[in-house]
Amino acid sequence: MDLHRDGEGSFGPESLSAGAMLPFEGRTLMLGPDGLPAGVLEAERDGWISPNNPILVRGSVLVPGSVKILPLAWRGDPRSGSNPGVSSSEIAAFASRMQSAGMYWAGPWRVLDLDTSSSDSIGSYAAALRSAGATHVDCWTYSEAVGLALVWVRDEEAGTMSLALHVVPASWVSEARAKKPVPGVDVLWSWADVIALRAHPLGGAAENL
Repeated sequence: MDLHRDGEGSFGPESLSAGAMLPFEGRTLMLGPDGLPAGVLEAERDGWISPNNPILVRGSVLVPGSVKILPLAWRGDPRSGSNPGVSSSEIAAFASRMQSAGMYWAGPWRVLDLDTSSSDSIGSYAAALRSAGATHVDCWTYSEAVGLALVWVRDEEAGTMSLALHVVPASWVSEARAKKPVPGVDVLWSWADVIALRAHPLGGAAENL
């Protein structure tokens, strides 16, 4: 992965069709040895945890804000004719590095069964992921209360291929901590949401977290 991506290239309007990945500094922050970057768990609305790291806040009907989405990469539309901002192989390489980071933080990952029909919190999250187009999810129990999910959407032809890290309640990814079903889980996002955040300076967004 190159060192030349900047905020404009990653988060500017062209990135929606051309594709994008976090700049080098943003990727480095996500791969740090100390776990989740500062500000992630405290985020209450969409904003920035650093100049190169957007965060999108979603949730459920009963618990708004319970899902923190850290967008990592977006393939864009391969039919757009734009100069590609990121290739599928680059996304795969970054995903592999995120898997390694997650294993360092929280041990070996588990593959979340997206086809589960279980009537509990895991089933509710899996159903929301399916509705959002997720095709593969690796997950960890980060702490007693917090779970992590590395979420792939792999529909490249539709221009929706993406990679994101979800920070969710541990009961959504851990069978040992599963609880009753969670109504109205929302995990929908696109790179257009990230582009929209570029209108906000870091200071203003940080104050909103």
